[in-house]
Amino acid sequence: MLRVLFNEPKRVDSGLLLEAGNAVRVYIEQLESRENNHLTSEYAKYHRQAIWSKGFIDALDELEQSKYCCERYAELIHKTFLEEMDAQEMESYHRFVYFYKNALIRLFSILDKLGTFMNDLFELKTETLKSRFSYFTVLRRMHEKHIHGSLEVQLYNLKMDHKAALDRLRNQRNMEIHYINAEMLDDLLQKEPYPGDRIHVENVRSNVVDLQQGFDMACRTLLIAFTYITANVAKG
Repeated sequence: MLRVLFNEPKRVDSGLLLEAGNAVRVYIEQLESRENNHLTSEYAKYHRQAIWSKGFIDALDELEQSKYCCERYAELIHKTFLEEMDAQEMESYHRFVYFYKNALIRLFSILDKLGTFMNDLFELKTETLKSRFSYFTVLRRMHEKHIHGSLEVQLYNLKMDHKAALDRLRNQRNMEIHYINAEMLDDLLQKEPYPGDRIHVENVRSNVVDLQQGFDMACRTLLIAFTYITANVAKG
């Protein structure tokens, strides 16, 4: 959809995006085949899970589009300070920031929705510990209760493989939508100039690399989770 901004054709899914989407679709197909059997007492449960799962496909699509726009606008940014940019580069920079922030929010939204989905599917009752919990809280809950241990290990190892980039992205996301703690305030003070100072642009290239790591992690997480669930949980 957003590739029209660059006069480009619509995306053709490939790679991790396609693999993750297909893993979710296979699970949905399995659920819908059960929905067609109206004799089952769990019809409402299957219907709920199918609707929930379709949301992951849409969310991945939205994340990829935001990431792509980030990358394209980042290619047009060359100056280190805002004062050095002409009007066209300044506009590209503001568009980069917009889509970068959008991608951050969508990335962690996917993970947290998956956490809520697994909490419901596996009956983890994480909400008894924290009324508002994250995907990472759900992973800890699975570990502590020894529930679907092989899945938990895979997801935990994947999280650790991307930990450095994910921590940077999460801190930026928190500054954008949540609150400011001492560490975040220190980050902001480093970015916000004193009166008379020039405004230094953050490392756009580094942010794009981190975002790609986050996107890969989200795709692999969905791929692992739904492949496992289809093979080991949905059969029952």
